[in-house]
Amino acid sequence: MEPTATAMLTGSIKKGFTLIEIMIALSIFGIISTAVFKSVTDSVSQSRGLKERVVAQWIAENEIAKLRMLPRGEDFWPALGTRRYPQKMAMQTWQIEVRFMVTDNPLMRRIDVAVFQDSTFDKPLIELTSFLGRY
Repeated sequence: MEPTATAMLTGSIKKGFTLIEIMIALSIFGIISTAVFKSVTDSVSQSRGLKERVVAQWIAENEIAKLRMLPRGEDFWPALGTRRYPQKMAMQTWQIEVRFMVTDNPLMRRIDVAVFQDSTFDKPLIELTSFLGRY
């Protein structure tokens, strides 16, 4: 669109954006920036939670593997009940709860391993169940 002769003579040719156009553009930019920031924050927290659950899974699997490597027979048979103790892994101290329970087979024990992030034993990150034979 070409300026009129009157606009050219008076010097009132408009150049640039109006204030309202700039405010609308800034508000759109702000909304988009907020959405992107929230998305990035959610991704970071999800990856942290995933790392914690993976490490907790490794700890539970290690505890069951340790129990399976112990000698078996008349001399060793885990007593029924619950054991709680700390374990260090991945530069963090985890709380482990191992429950030995009776099964229908007297030569088997059910083992439930729960891994917690803190010492309150409130909500486990992971729970793993296995069975241990006497012989």
